[in-house]
Amino acid sequence: MPLAAARSLPRLLPLALAVALLGAGLVLTAGGPAAAQGAPNKVTVDGTAENKWEPANASVRPGGTVTFRVAGGATHPVLSGDGSNPAGDDRFDDSDCTLAKMTKVGDSCQVKFPKAGSFPYFCQVHVSLGMKGVIQVGASAGGATTTTAAGGETGAGVVEPPSAASPPSAGRPAIYWAGWGLFALGALLALVLIALYVRFSPGFGRPKS
Repeated sequence: MPLAAARSLPRLLPLALAVALLGAGLVLTAGGPAAAQGAPNKVTVDGTAENKWEPANASVRPGGTVTFRVAGGATHPVLSGDGSNPAGDDRFDDSDCTLAKMTKVGDSCQVKFPKAGSFPYFCQVHVSLGMKGVIQVGASAGGATTTTAAGGETGAGVVEPPSAASPPSAGRPAIYWAGWGLFALGALLALVLIALYVRFSPGFGRPKS
């Protein structure tokens, strides 16, 4: 290799490293945890005229928001807890879902769930009829949404039909694989440039015997 070409090799090394870093950035941006991608950030739970929650059990990401809505009947105030304590357990902020704010069809309230965990809830008025549910937040979120069986408790939930359940994940986006390609290309170019420079640069010549 000519001397001038050997001297130009170090100038190409930053370009190769930039390509590798760009690819790594794309991978990190597009390749979030699969569980987090599967769970939505916003969910709506309806209180029906049959005094049920639809869906009774729902999943959101940490930091996600659940909207509770009076879709039928009337008066579906939401309290945190499994219903064993009529005053609730205060595991999430239900102050926006009181009796005064959830009295007629169309009323709604929002609850934000910043941390992962399992958060049961119930209708303060119709808890004795089994109007309960669970909001699952975090790593195990993203499974099939369930609803309560007629007249049963939340624990006896049944899985919704596939048409009503969340669609399966579409897999990794194309930009994720493009990022891996750029990263591999940049890393390979950097290794080749370093090897060529070491091989042909006069500074790395072997001492004569």
